[in-house]
Amino acid sequence: APVTIIEFSDLQCPHCARNALDTFPEIKRNYIDTGKVRYVARDFPLSMHPFALPAAVATRCAGEQGKFWEYRHALFERQNELATSPYDALAAELGLDVPRFAECQKDSAQVAAVRADIALAGSNRITSTPTFLVGRVVDGKLEGEGFAGAKPYADFAARIDAVLAAGK
Repeated sequence: APVTIIEFSDLQCPHCARNALDTFPEIKRNYIDTGKVRYVARDFPLSMHPFALPAAVATRCAGEQGKFWEYRHALFERQNELATSPYDALAAELGLDVPRFAECQKDSAQVAAVRADIALAGSNRITSTPTFLVGRVVDGKLEGEGFAGAKPYADFAARIDAVLAAGK
């Protein structure tokens, strides 16, 4: 895809949920599904959200069974349940191998991967969620602009279209 969006989000963040549930579906339909945008989700669980780290690990484990985006969407829909650790029940609802999923959640490599995303956010001076980087990958590095906050679809479309137009 000619444009890449990297999203740093916290699964307990209400603004991240608003973006995931309201804006992302239109971005997916109009840009990702059409091959114009590659969308990358990175974990940035904030310390003020005690359930964000285990939610990020659970989402990664769902991803190991091919259900990353579905699981992530479901967690955002049920964000108010994060304190009750709905992870295994949600995995079962999505048809995942629950014992394998539960074992994955205990794997320290999953937490290490989340911490690597946190470090990446820090190296890019990202301090809030959601934060987005939008641009083109040139020589393995994203060249573009960053912005924070849940924005309406029209804001994303304008930014994406500008990057697409600049590349022609």
